Amino acid sequence: MKKLIALLTVSVAAIAIAAAEPIIVGHGFVNLNALGTTPYNSSSDVSAMGAFGDNVSAGGGVGVNIPFGGYFGVQPGIDFYVNRVGFKDDDTNIITAFKYMSLDIPVLFTVKLEKWNFKLGPYVSIPLGDCDVTFKSGSTSASGSYDITSSVLVGMLFGVGYEERLGMGRIVFGANYMLDFMPLKLEYFDEVFTRRGLQIDIGYKVPLSF
Repeated sequence: MKKLIALLTVSVAAIAIAAAEPIIVGHGFVNLNALGTTPYNSSSDVSAMGAFGDNVSAGGGVGVNIPFGGYFGVQPGIDFYVNRVGFKDDDTNIITAFKYMSLDIPVLFTVKLEKWNFKLGPYVSIPLGDCDVTFKSGSTSASGSYDITSSVLVGMLFGVGYEERLGMGRIVFGANYMLDFMPLKLEYFDEVFTRRGLQIDIGYKVPLSF
């Protein structure tokens, strides 16, 4: 897998160098993980989601859009996530909240139609460090850190954005949906959840050739 990521990175860099008018895209986002994240190894009495705040992830990143063929382009990037996912046991009212960081590397295919931007493509997600797990019941809580046994996760992202000119570039307001194809695994927990959710995205596009 590491060789595949390295080969992908080299290929993307070669394409970027050869591109005539690449555009750098910086963006920040929040993920609403309550819309699609599914738990593993749970009974039917466990709700899909716990408290709202335990299911809001955030992050940011940068990409390079490489246009080709008129409306079309490819956009490799790198994103940093602070992931939060929580589940509630309907019988005990205990909320189990997970928090971990990851580095996501997407390669998106893009279509630009006037002020509208459409994107679709795969990504790999590399968990960073341990996963913090907190158990909450009323006003009491207990927490601990657990090793993440998943080395790399693979998923798909698709979305749409609307842009307006602002200064030397364009501001973009977008909505994406991202979904992992593989569950996150922790020591002692094994498979805990498959990360999925709606992403609210705000970005800024600046051409690299002025």
